[in-house]
Amino acid sequence: MVGNIPEETTGLVGRTAELARLAHALGAGRLTTLIGPGGAGKTRLAVRAARQSAPAHRDGARWADLSPLQDDGPLVATVSDAVGLGVHTPGMPVDALCEWLTGKQLLLVLDSCERLRPSCGHLLGEILTTSPGLTVLATSRQPLDIKGEQLIEVAPLQDALVRSC
Repeated sequence: MVGNIPEETTGLVGRTAELARLAHALGAGRLTTLIGPGGAGKTRLAVRAARQSAPAHRDGARWADLSPLQDDGPLVATVSDAVGLGVHTPGMPVDALCEWLTGKQLLLVLDSCERLRPSCGHLLGEILTTSPGLTVLATSRQPLDIKGEQLIEVAPLQDALVRSC
């Protein structure tokens, strides 16, 4: 089940090595963060990886786009919407989301974590602790600095192509 993963509107060129590293990281750990400058292709890489990895998770893959958020107030509600928790309030405690995720086996993608790094780090610390079947793929310009975080650097495509030659 692919869930609410965005559609791919164009092909993915020159990212074979990153996709392979990402597939390995998602299978080996519970939190992987794609880091790199804006416009490097982190989101497109995450979309492809989520689509490819969804079948390995009983409850599929779910996508939370954090780019529209101006502050961390709606973070828990945004993630709750993404994972299908239908009844929630804007100020809902993290505990309700943790309870909902307990027993689920899914891949959660948090896209554009950079502006909410401390809040994302706190939220992920909570939900990864209480939800053993959860795997998280995050995109950010900087690491989230969470214990167990695996980092995959995404260079702009031109740099990636030069390195692969």
